Amino acid sequence: MRTPIIGFSSHCRLSRRVFVGGSCQRPRSRGFTLIELLVVIAIIAILAALLLPALNSAKKRGQAIVCLSNTKQLTLGCIIYAGDNDDHIIHNGGGLEWVLGSPYLDWSTTPINTNWAALMDPSQSLMANYIKSPGVYKCPGDIVDGPLGPRVRSVSMNGVLGNSSGPTVLGDNPNPPGPTYYGTGGGVGKGVIKMSQLLHPGPADTFMYLDEQADSINDGVFMFNVGAPLASEVWRDLPASYHNGSGSFSFADGHSEIHKWLQRNGETDYPVLKKSYPTGTGEPWTVTMRSSSDYEWMQSKMPYQ
Repeated sequence: MRTPIIGFSSHCRLSRRVFVGGSCQRPRSRGFTLIELLVVIAIIAILAALLLPALNSAKKRGQAIVCLSNTKQLTLGCIIYAGDNDDHIIHNGGGLEWVLGSPYLDWSTTPINTNWAALMDPSQSLMANYIKSPGVYKCPGDIVDGPLGPRVRSVSMNGVLGNSSGPTVLGDNPNPPGPTYYGTGGGVGKGVIKMSQLLHPGPADTFMYLDEQADSINDGVFMFNVGAPLASEVWRDLPASYHNGSGSFSFADGHSEIHKWLQRNGETDYPVLKKSYPTGTGEPWTVTMRSSSDYEWMQSKMPYQ
């Protein structure tokens, strides 16, 4: 039996080709037109514009979670230190402190700005016995580097806690009939020495660590004029605003939280200018405020008798 001859057109159909000019040829693939390409690019651009804010927001939330973990670890280190040392709060201000505080952090090439090893050395920083990772001292939202690279620390400790060397000058004008704060001129003349003294407003409402604004931070102590009259409220040291206009705080009971600042136009939320401002020499935040809700919130987290 003879095999039938398949015609060119039938053969082309079977091979998925077209019969052109007496021969089978592959069909030409149709590419994108310029208009179609522009439409695709526009759609991608729109999607990117929609996604970038969400990604940025997720990044900031992630940084805030890390920062909360850091301040919580530092506070737990303080609690363990107190358990090891007859309830005494870790020393803060003068002599061997919780963290190496002198010479001060600044924007120069002073080695302390990048001396990660000092944070891990118990002969230089008391907290080194309890915190084994130098990254705990640095908020991931603090991204402004000094001339030698990333600075080692963004956290400071409440200046009225753990200071057994003498008075802590936080303010000498308690606001009557308000409470008598520790460390003020109208108070006991010294900071809080033991955890058991934290009766008012209590450990859960007494802040222990916070992120300090990068121009403001110098030593390991955070000070402000607690108890000042409403018309005389002035930041001495400035809390940071690394988390979308919010600051990170830890409290003496061991928990941490992010607090949203309300005064954000030149009162609490200052941009980092990479300038060092020793107290009393022209800090932009030394302008007197009138009844700042941020200032009063922090004041409400300070220990008193």
